[in-house]
Amino acid sequence: MPRPTKLRQVTGIPAVTFFKPAGVPMSVLEMVTLAFEEIEAIRLKDIEDLHQVECARRMEVSRATFHTILKSARGKLADAILNGKAIQVQGGTVAFPGARFRCRRDGNEWTLPPGPLPGATSVACPSCNGRDVLPVFVAGGVRGGPHGHGHGRGGLAHAGWCGNWGPPGSSARPARPASSCLTQAVGVEAGGQTGDDRNDI
Repeated sequence: MPRPTKLRQVTGIPAVTFFKPAGVPMSVLEMVTLAFEEIEAIRLKDIEDLHQVECARRMEVSRATFHTILKSARGKLADAILNGKAIQVQGGTVAFPGARFRCRRDGNEWTLPPGPLPGATSVACPSCNGRDVLPVFVAGGVRGGPHGHGHGRGGLAHAGWCGNWGPPGSSARPARPASSCLTQAVGVEAGGQTGDDRNDI
């Protein structure tokens, strides 16, 4: 029996979560979906230019798992660019800095205890024991243990990334949930476009 998928640590949410070829209506486009952990893998390796060992450490996964995530992300990007497909960023099996979660049933929020991130299926609401939960993005969120890392070499320090790092003096963002269930992608609240918007591009 395979082990349950472990939560992957990601730094934040990209401000833009949808891309499409210009002038092509959505009705005739195919779409590829990149999970938050795939975007994080690209950011760490291709933007911050970190060694894979360090990338894996920051995401709290094995080097082999990081390689698999990165390979998947690059393959999806190549497919979209070469074959003219739209790209949607959503979903994934992730935890944000601070490892805070929100129950979709009763709205309760809590923070995971310090230590390694657990398997996705073991995260349950402490008040109702429900497992329909969302990771919550809190700007600057840090907790004890290995979660929540600092700046890398690339920085990507601009307003296009809603992470817990950026240029000195950057304004903090309010807490918000990423609209993705831990085990099933269900959409993105922040930075996305509606279907009507996409058809007009």
